[in-house]
Amino acid sequence: MPSPEREEGPIELTGKQATAGQGGGDTSPAVNVSDSGSVVLTKVRMPHAPSMPVERLDALLDAVWAYRLGLVVAPAGSGKTTLLARFASRAPGPVGWYRAEPWDRDEGVLLRHLEAALVPQMAGLAGNWQNMADTANALAAWRGEKVLLIVDDLHSLEGTPAEASLEQLVDYAPPCLTVLAGSRVPPRFNLSRLRVSGALVEIGGDDLRFRSWEVERLFRDYYGEPLPPEELARLARRTEGWAAGLQLFHLATRGKAADERRRVLAGLGPSSRLMRDYLTRNVLQQLPTELSDFLLETSVLGRLTPMLCDRLLGRTGSHELLTELERRRLFIQALPEEGHYRYHEVLRSYLQGVMLEKVGEAGTRRRFRRAAELLLEAEALPEALEAYCRAEEWQLAQALLGRDGDQVAGSSAAWLDSLPPTVLAHDPWLQLASARRLRAEGRFAEAVARYQRAELSFGTTDPAGICRDERQALATWLEVPRPTGRQDASALLRAAVTREPLSVAREAHLQAGATAQLVEGLALLLAGEVRVARRLLLALAEDEDADPSIGTTAALSAAIADLLAGQPHAAVELEGAVAAAEKLGFDWLARLGRAGLALLGHGEHRLEAASVAAACASTGDEWGAALARLFELWGTVTFDADELELPDAATQLRALGAPVLEAWARGLAALAVARVNGPEALEAALQADAAARSAGVPAARLLSHLALAEAAPREREEYLGQARAIALQTGLALPTLSEPPEPMNAARLPFGPSLPAGASPPAGAGNGVHRRPEPPLRLRLLGGYQIEVDGRPLAMDGVRPRVRTLLRLLSVHAGAPVHHEAIEAALWPEADATAASRNLHVAIAALRRVLEPTAGRGGFQLVRRVGDAYMLAVPLGGEVDLHRFEQAVAAGRHARERGDSAAALDHFGAATKLYRGELLPEEGPAEWATRRRETARLAAVEAAQALAELLLDEGQPEEAAKVCAEALRIEHYHDPLWRLLIRAREEAGDPGAARRALARYGEMLAELGLEPGAAAVSGGP
Repeated sequence: MPSPEREEGPIELTGKQATAGQGGGDTSPAVNVSDSGSVVLTKVRMPHAPSMPVERLDALLDAVWAYRLGLVVAPAGSGKTTLLARFASRAPGPVGWYRAEPWDRDEGVLLRHLEAALVPQMAGLAGNWQNMADTANALAAWRGEKVLLIVDDLHSLEGTPAEASLEQLVDYAPPCLTVLAGSRVPPRFNLSRLRVSGALVEIGGDDLRFRSWEVERLFRDYYGEPLPPEELARLARRTEGWAAGLQLFHLATRGKAADERRRVLAGLGPSSRLMRDYLTRNVLQQLPTELSDFLLETSVLGRLTPMLCDRLLGRTGSHELLTELERRRLFIQALPEEGHYRYHEVLRSYLQGVMLEKVGEAGTRRRFRRAAELLLEAEALPEALEAYCRAEEWQLAQALLGRDGDQVAGSSAAWLDSLPPTVLAHDPWLQLASARRLRAEGRFAEAVARYQRAELSFGTTDPAGICRDERQALATWLEVPRPTGRQDASALLRAAVTREPLSVAREAHLQAGATAQLVEGLALLLAGEVRVARRLLLALAEDEDADPSIGTTAALSAAIADLLAGQPHAAVELEGAVAAAEKLGFDWLARLGRAGLALLGHGEHRLEAASVAAACASTGDEWGAALARLFELWGTVTFDADELELPDAATQLRALGAPVLEAWARGLAALAVARVNGPEALEAALQADAAARSAGVPAARLLSHLALAEAAPREREEYLGQARAIALQTGLALPTLSEPPEPMNAARLPFGPSLPAGASPPAGAGNGVHRRPEPPLRLRLLGGYQIEVDGRPLAMDGVRPRVRTLLRLLSVHAGAPVHHEAIEAALWPEADATAASRNLHVAIAALRRVLEPTAGRGGFQLVRRVGDAYMLAVPLGGEVDLHRFEQAVAAGRHARERGDSAAALDHFGAATKLYRGELLPEEGPAEWATRRRETARLAAVEAAQALAELLLDEGQPEEAAKVCAEALRIEHYHDPLWRLLIRAREEAGDPGAARRALARYGEMLAELGLEPGAAAVSGGP
C-alpha cells in the first residue's frame, strides 16, 4: 500500500511476482499458472506499482487462517486489492484469485471461475462442478495444504444468485479452505451467525486508513520525497489516510518545488483534477441518482442527522439514505452520538467543488448559510461556525463566537483548517482553539505564544484567566523547574520528572478526580512501579465517564507499563491506544506511543523511534524528542548487547530538567557499556547508581545493579540479587545477562519473567534468567474446560453459568479480541442491544472479580478491553492446549510437505496426544463452539491418519494400529482410517486382528448402506 484500487491495464500475478501486462479491458477469465508458484489470478487487474508493506495490516490478515471467512470492506481507493495481492504472495499453500464482475450473476458462471482458479493449483482436485455441493465435496477430499480463495470486488455480485451461492460455499467450506473477500459493501451473508460462531474476521475502512506515521514513512521511505512535519500533518488530516488520496497527491506533486507542493496541498479536494476524476469515476458514477444527489446536497453539513438532512432538503426519507450510505461504507463515518454522521473530508471537498460548478458561488453560499442556521439550532457549533465562514457570513460567525466561543474552543479543532487565516488571527476564541491544537501536536513553544495572544485579546474577561492557566501549565515544561506553590496536575507531573516520583504519587493520591488519578499513575510509572501503575491506569482507561484525553493517555501509559513488565500482548494495546489518540487529534501522544513500541526491541521499531525523535526535533518539540530517544535506548540496550551507537537521551533529559528520566537513561547507558566490557564500565555503573539515588528513583538502580554485576564479577551474585529484589517488588522485567538475547518473536521476549512480591527466585537463576516451574496461565479446552493460574486450578464454584460461558468463549479466542456484539449475540441472543450491553458489562465485571485476585506473578490482567472488544490475555509463558494442538498440526503439514518425515512424526504425534477429547463439551450445541469444535475434531483425525501412514512407512505397524483405533473413536465413519487399521494389523503379523477390523469395517459400511471396496478387502489404503 498505498495504491488506488486498480489502475488501467491488466496484470497477472503468478507465483510470488506481479508482472505488468499490456492491453485494455478484456473481461474474460485470464488464468495464468506458474510452474513454481502457487497463485492463480482469474479476471484480475492488479496495481502496476508495488506497494509499501504495512505490518499492522499484514498482521491483521495473518489471523484469517483460523477462520472460515475474511472480509475486507472499505470504499474505493482504500487499497483492498493491493492488500489482498500482498497477502496472496505470502500464502504458504495454493491460492485461487477471482475478481467478480457485475455480469457474473449466475451460480454456473461463478462455479466456472472458481474451478478455473482452484483446480490447476490443487493436484488431484476433482473438477466439473455443477453446484456448490460439488465444490465443497471436492475440496473436502483435498489432503494437501490449507487453500486460500480470494474473491475481489465482491460488491459486484451484490443481491445476485452468485452471491447466495458463494455464501453456500462459505457455509459448506471444509477446514482446508479459507475464503478472503474484498468488497466496497458488506455482502448479504448471515454475518451475525458467522461472527457468533467465530468463523469471521473483518477488516474495515478505518483499519486500511493510513496512520499519520505511516503517511510519513510512505513519503520518506517509499516515495523518497520526505515532507516537512507540518505538511505531513495537514496531508494526513485532509486525506484522512485514504490510500488513493495519498497516491494521487504524490502523483500531482512528484518532482515539484516546495511552493507548488504546498499549493496542491492547500487545494487538495475540489481543485485537484486527479482527485476529481477518480472520485467521479469510482464513487459518484457508481451510485443511484438518488444517493449521488443526496450526497451533493448534504455536503454543506459538517454533521449529518436524519432530521438535519430532512430540514435542509425539505423532505423526509433521509434516515433510509444515510443508513444505505453507511451500509455501503461510502466515505461516511458514524460519530459517537447515535444517529450522527460525517462525510470523509476528501469526498466532502470534492462534492462542494461539484456544487460550486453546478450552482455558482452565490448559490453555494446560500446553501452554506442555510446549513449554518440548521447546525446552530442543533447546537453543532464548530460545524455551524465553519458553514458561516464558507458562506462568507463574517458577522454571523463573529456573533456565534461572541456568544458560544467557549464551547467552540473546547471542541475538537479539526475544523480550524477550513477557516480563513484572517478569521483565525483576530478572534480570541479561535486563538485559544488554535493554541490547544498546537499543544496537542507537541508544538509547545508556538502554543504558548498563541495562548499569550488569546489572553491579550480577551483583556480582563474571565476567558483570559483560562488562557493564562493553560499557558502557565504548558510553560512549566519549557523551562528548568523552580519551586512553586502551585499544586495543579501539570505542576505535580512536572515535579514527578524532577525528583522522588513516589512522593508525588502519594500527593496526587490525596487529590480527587480523574486528572489526579492520571498524575498518580504516571508518577508511579516514572518511579518504575509498573505493576501498581498499570492497574491504576487501566482502571482509568476503562472508565467510560473519563475525559477522552485522560482515558487515551491512561491506556497508552498502561500499555507502556506492560511492555516494561515484559508482557507480549502490550504491543497490540499500545497500537490501539496510538490509533485512538490520533483519531482524537492528540498527535503528540500518538507520536509518543509510536516511539514506545521501541521497547519491544525490533529494529524497525527502534528506527521508528529515531524517526519520531527527528520529527519532534524539527518542530522544536524537545520533550517528544528526548522521550523517543529514551525508548529507543531501552530497546537497543535490551536487544543489541554489542550496539555502541546509542542515542544520548541522558544529556537531553538533563537539559530539560528531568533528573528522574535522566536516571533511567544513565542506567541503560551504563548497562550497555558494561555488556561490551568497556574500560569505563565500572565508573559508568557507579555514576548511574548515584544518579538514581540523587533523583529518588530506587527502581532505576535495577539497571545500575545489572551494570555493576557485569563490571564487578566478584560481586556479581550480590548485585544480581539486588536487581532481582527490585524486579520482584516493582514488576519490572529483568533483562538477561548471560548472553546477548535473540531478536524477539511472537513466542519470546528478551526479559526474564517477573515474580510476585514475596516469592523466592527459583533455583538456578543465578545467571539473571528466571525459570518458571509452572506457566502463569494454562487453559485446557480439549476434553473439558480447565483454567490454571500459576499451576493452581481456578475454582469456579459459585460462579454464575453465564459468566462461566463468557470465560469459555473468551478462552476459545485466547489472545485475540472478540467483538462485544459477537459476545452479546452468543450469550443473550433474545435481548435487545441495550440489555445485552448491560448484561455483558455486569458479566465482565463478575469475571474480573473471579480472575484478578488470582492474576499471578507480575500482576497481569487476564480480561482486557480492546476498543469495542474483550480479550482473555495470555501472559508470557502461558499455555493454551488448543493453540498448541493447532500449531502442531500445522507444523506437521509443513514438515510432511518438505519431506521431513522425522519432524512430521514428532508434530503429528504431539497433536494426537494434545487432543484429549472434543472442544468444550460443556457448551453442548452452542453455535459459537460447534464450528471450532468440528474444525479441531477433523484436524485431529487428519493428524492421526498422517501419523499412522508415517508409522507404517517407518515399519511400526503396531503403533500405527493403536493410532488408528484411537482416532476411530473420534470419527467412526472415516474410511481411510479403517483401511489403515486393517493394513496395520496385517503388517503387524496379526491376521486375526485384521479380520476383526475388516468385519467391523463392513459393519460400518453397512450402517451407511455401502459395500466394502476391493481395496479394503485386500487391506490396501
